[in-house]
Amino acid sequence: MSFRRTLSVASVAAAFVLSIFMTAQPLKAARVTPMVAEIEPSGTGSTLRLEVSNSEDRAIPFEITMHRGIISEDGTVTLEPADDRFVVFPPQTVLQPQGQQVFRIQYIPDGSTNQSEIFYASVSQVPVALSEDESRIQMLMRFNVLINVVPRGTQAEPKVEWIRTAERVVPLSEEEAEVAEEGVETKTVSGIEVRISNSGDRYFGAGQTNWAIKGTTLEGSPFEQRFSDSEVRLNTGLGIVAPSKARIFFIPLEQSLDPDSVEIEFQ
Repeated sequence: MSFRRTLSVASVAAAFVLSIFMTAQPLKAARVTPMVAEIEPSGTGSTLRLEVSNSEDRAIPFEITMHRGIISEDGTVTLEPADDRFVVFPPQTVLQPQGQQVFRIQYIPDGSTNQSEIFYASVSQVPVALSEDESRIQMLMRFNVLINVVPRGTQAEPKVEWIRTAERVVPLSEEEAEVAEEGVETKTVSGIEVRISNSGDRYFGAGQTNWAIKGTTLEGSPFEQRFSDSEVRLNTGLGIVAPSKARIFFIPLEQSLDPDSVEIEFQ
């Protein structure tokens, strides 16, 4: 039986999910590297080495499951089972205290792969049986590692389909929260929404690209602002746009622009 799992891009990008079960143990930390990777569909480049480290003082069982990632225009990610597209060794292991484990993940081609594909490796802590005298809430770690399978010679072809002014409600920063009135946790920011399509055969990373936004303010003054990839990523995450797909992104701006005047260049 197949299943589909839907989650937000924010949770995938953060790549760290806590699931609450019926037990309780103190949570320290584990680490997975890399969190984002590219591999090729065949040859020596089709294998990824994934290192998982356990910094806790107890042994932790982990398993890896593979999923295809389908990203909607609003950034929602749907995960579909894709264990048949990969060989994972070992599929499960118990990491000893302060120990490490390298997992080998190899892609299995499914016919001719002529465009990039998006997958996720879910590194999940396995729940364990506890005695009756132990607390009943267990915090389980899961890391979702983004894996782009990219054939050689492919290229992204991003295109700005439309731009419009917009407002978004966002959480206050730590500095803003310190001086805000009691109970105020969010603020409304103005900016632009941008729909970007990708007609190429390689994924486009909107958050891995420098942006230059040009236009005219509502008062008629010229406007230009450049964003580094790290600045863009604060608002878009990695901003993955799959081949033949589109995404809508919001970029906050300090000035209000005439939407008909706005141009965006990717650099």
